[in-house]
This record gives sequence, structure tokens and C-alpha cells, in this order.
Amino acid sequence: MIKGNSWASAEGRIPPPPQSRFRKGRSGNPAGRPKGSVSLSGLTRKVALKKHAVPIEGKPCRVTLLELLILKTKAMAATGQPGAARQINWLRSQTGLSEPDSGKSYFAIAPAPVTTEEFTAEMEARDAGKREPGTFVEITTEEFLRACRGEASPLGEALRAFHTKYGAKRPADE
Repeated sequence: MIKGNSWASAEGRIPPPPQSRFRKGRSGNPAGRPKGSVSLSGLTRKVALKKHAVPIEGKPCRVTLLELLILKTKAMAATGQPGAARQINWLRSQTGLSEPDSGKSYFAIAPAPVTTEEFTAEMEARDAGKREPGTFVEITTEEFLRACRGEASPLGEALRAFHTKYGAKRPADE
């Protein structure tokens, strides 16, 4: 407290002189914020949280504009656009949980401890009838060239099957 002033707060702040203080019963901001004015953050929140009906994977869904933007940015990042990948990383850094969820309990399931020999034996037993990746199709230079030319070959069939099942859409197809 500052000496000589009984009105000073514990932090040392001195109130204004009595003649310039607000009168009792009168607001310090009589005009206030104009009716109907909207803050930028409030408007942004309203637009981002508005739901839209859009088809996702062929099914109609109602999602917010924010969810649509995140899905589109993830799709762009998956196609290799570096700006979209940076944006996704920035969003992830911004959405970290600030405090733990109260009322929810979590538990971890850990496997039973095993020795290295036991683990190795289990994995060898599990993989006993499996073939190594890459040994399914005998790839020679001639076969690869036939697949590139579109001629019938086991490699060409495997590539067509893979493309049919997992083929990504190009940005022009969207």
C-alpha cells in the first residue's frame, strides 16, 4: 500500500481522484456496444459451426463448415501439397488438450511379460505359413516392361487389382 492514500489497493494501484470518478448509479460506458454489432470472433465461430448437408463417401451427412475445411485440408495434404500439410500440423499444434477430461477414466492394457525366446517362438509359429512380401510375383525386367506396355502378365494383373481397390482420385476427378 502506498503511504498517504487509504484507497490504494494491495497491488499498489491508486484510484482516480474523486472529481473524475464515475458517479454512483451511472455506467462507465453509457453508450456501450451498439445493438446488432458482431465481433469478428463471434461471426467466425457462427460461420464455422453452421452445418451443411454434403455427400461423404456417397452418403449424405450433416457436418460443420469447420469439419469440411479440415477434411479438405487433410485430402490436399494426402495428395502431397506442402502448404496443406503445414496447415494440418499447425492445426494439430493448436488443438492440444489444455486440461484432462474430468469424470472420464482410462486404463492401459499391457501384454504379459515374455522372454525374448518365447516372443520369437510365438512370432515364428504365427508366421509359419506366410510368404515374404515381394515373393508373390516373380518380377523380372521383361515382365515389368510387359506390364508397362499393358500386355498380360502376373505383375500387370496385380497392379490393376491394386489400382482398382486402392486407386486414389486425382484432384481433377473431384
